Amino acid sequence: MRGKEESIRERVAIRCARASRLLYSLAYFRDQTVTIDTTGEEKGETWSEIEDLRRKLAIEKKRMSWIKLCSLTELLLLVVLVLLLSTFFLLFFLPSP
Repeated sequence: MRGKEESIRERVAIRCARASRLLYSLAYFRDQTVTIDTTGEEKGETWSEIEDLRRKLAIEKKRMSWIKLCSLTELLLLVVLVLLLSTFFLLFFLPSP
């Protein structure tokens, strides 16, 4: 009986130690990643950083849409060029009936 109780207590102690270690690592990780803004200046800086990032994101989206448009135009021009060249060579090299 005592052997079972001791093994159960050991298991519980091991589980508690693991849980406390995991909770400690979680609290440490949270402290490393979260910053608390306590002053108004820091909040103002944070908002200005957010607005700056939003502007950069809008510029990047505009640039990406411009790149897509240019690549589509280039593809269309290449298709037209291939069609023109193939038509030219077909008319030039095939004998007329």
